[in-house]
Amino acid sequence: MITPLKRKNFDELIPAVPTSEQYQYYWGDGQSVFRRIAISIACVIVFTILYNRVHENNPSSFAALIMFVCAALGGLYWMLEPIALASFRNAKLRRFAYCGFWQAEVLDVYVSQEVLARAEKVDSRGRMDVSYDAESFLNIELGDETEFVTTLRLPMKRELKRIRPDQTVYLLLFSNDRRFGRVSRITSDAYIPQYNLWVGDYPYLRRDTFVDLTKYMVKRSQKITN
Repeated sequence: MITPLKRKNFDELIPAVPTSEQYQYYWGDGQSVFRRIAISIACVIVFTILYNRVHENNPSSFAALIMFVCAALGGLYWMLEPIALASFRNAKLRRFAYCGFWQAEVLDVYVSQEVLARAEKVDSRGRMDVSYDAESFLNIELGDETEFVTTLRLPMKRELKRIRPDQTVYLLLFSNDRRFGRVSRITSDAYIPQYNLWVGDYPYLRRDTFVDLTKYMVKRSQKITN
């Protein structure tokens, strides 16, 4: 069942300003950090040179101010890129007019493989050797009593092996229809309280707030049932 949420709750759960988990997601590994630092250094050097040239000819020009601002922002690029990427990704969900709290059930769980790359190599005997770089994905089919069904597809991880059919899952669904007659296939990350497990590639939700919402919704449904 989908329970529509107020826009205030929507904005709290999917923040415009990235959470620490979202920032960490885009922080990346050491190689990513090195790439961003290199870009920052290059930006500072280029825009500083341009600023000096413009400033010499016309110290009070607007172009000189622009070059100075660009150099400053370029120096901070290595810190700002994760914020920008996370904000852009959050905005993809925040553009929907409505969101709803969805209590779903795991209908099926199965593993699939996807070929990421195909390589061909000729061996010493002149024969073609073809190799494939494949990755395993876990597909989690979710549904409810209204017969709405969607599938979460995630890279295989050890903690996901605990997921079984009939388990209860909570997440957000999004729509531009107030009555949720048409629902986007894009969902938030999902929460399985049985294992205190978060399921999803990207941590869309402000998780402490969503856990509190889940507890409230469960209590409310129990009161209605009783």
